[in-house]
Amino acid sequence: MAPDTPSADARPTDRHATWMELFFDLVAVAGIGQLTHLLHRGPSLADFGLYLLLYLAFWTAWACMMLYGNIARDQTRIPLMLATMLGLGLMAGAVAGIPDRHATTFAAVYVLVRAVAAQVWGRGTLVVDWPIAQLSIGVLPWIVSLWVPEPWKYWLWALGLALDLWLMFGMTGERMMAGAQDAIDRRFRTSRRFKDIEPPKIRAVHADSPHLGERLGLYVIIVLGEGVIAVIGAVGGVPWNARVLALGFGAFVVLAVLWALTLMYGFIPRLMAGEDPEGSIPRQYVMAMHCWITGAIATIAAGLGLAVEHAKGHVSTGIGWSLCGGAAAYFVITGLGGMRSGAGWRWILTWPLPCAVLAVLLGAFGPHIGALGLVYGVVAIFLVALLFQTYASGKWRTGSGPDRPRRKPWRRPDHGLGIDEVL
Repeated sequence: MAPDTPSADARPTDRHATWMELFFDLVAVAGIGQLTHLLHRGPSLADFGLYLLLYLAFWTAWACMMLYGNIARDQTRIPLMLATMLGLGLMAGAVAGIPDRHATTFAAVYVLVRAVAAQVWGRGTLVVDWPIAQLSIGVLPWIVSLWVPEPWKYWLWALGLALDLWLMFGMTGERMMAGAQDAIDRRFRTSRRFKDIEPPKIRAVHADSPHLGERLGLYVIIVLGEGVIAVIGAVGGVPWNARVLALGFGAFVVLAVLWALTLMYGFIPRLMAGEDPEGSIPRQYVMAMHCWITGAIATIAAGLGLAVEHAKGHVSTGIGWSLCGGAAAYFVITGLGGMRSGAGWRWILTWPLPCAVLAVLLGAFGPHIGALGLVYGVVAIFLVALLFQTYASGKWRTGSGPDRPRRKPWRRPDHGLGIDEVL
């Protein structure tokens, strides 16, 4: 095996995130913090749209290099990781100047990071689990945007990200690999020059499931950590009284429940436990759900900080939708994950769909009930979700020893971010 060639072995291992990977994730800490500041401008509908675009771009660039480290293992090129870390840092630093300035810089660095991520695998190698790591079609609109003024620049960014999402769901790595191999074989058969030469075989590389679960889980922790920082900063920035302290406590409860729902009952614990070594959970769906769910969590966290900052004053419509819209998105994404995993409509109707509806209704009335009512309304919705999920997972069963009665596995609906637990 060449020194810089990633491993094709997808069997579960006992490896954990390296010091380089943990250092690389520090740029995500800075990036999430900068991105959520976009929602502190009002936020208006345009702010939400820009936040969504920049978050998807930042997460995609991070994910490409995260998967490189996951697959390359001990052969990861440290200078390359540091260089892309610097690039992501420049993208994060440019966020503060968008939309007034730095938008072209953000796009240019994004293009460079994606180009590097596409070239690290070498010729004849295909990342089966997440082919957009190597495909550049979604980057083409970003390249064009370097010479296009605002606001058309942002529409080109949206087009590029939409192409990435289409490739993520519309084409599997296995189908791409089969098509590419057929094209190579056909070329060798029809060419006089290569007619007596055996066609080369495309080499498939796969993600290490437990390590992938750990890396995705660490990113969730980073997003939640940014939420804690935002809440602490908001509480520390206003005069303390009972209302402010109550808001701070409520915000902490929401973040704690998000931690439990995402990291105790989601797909991440299953990946880390090595329960899906053969990839029965399509990795492109795992990656997409992780992107969407962390974006929703970051939006909720930003909304919590804004609500605390406006403890005494008027809560704008934008603040209400930042918090409640993020919560509704979290529950909708969870429900979609449940549909994809086969959890069934009965489970979806227990809490994902009702909680999403309640969050939307709460957002509609947010400006009329004030920050305290808004935050504790979200607290109540998330606590209902947690109670339903812990009951469905058997946490309420009497007894704690190994002989305690257990439900049959097929009656235990999994969290919507994962697949049902029938193994």
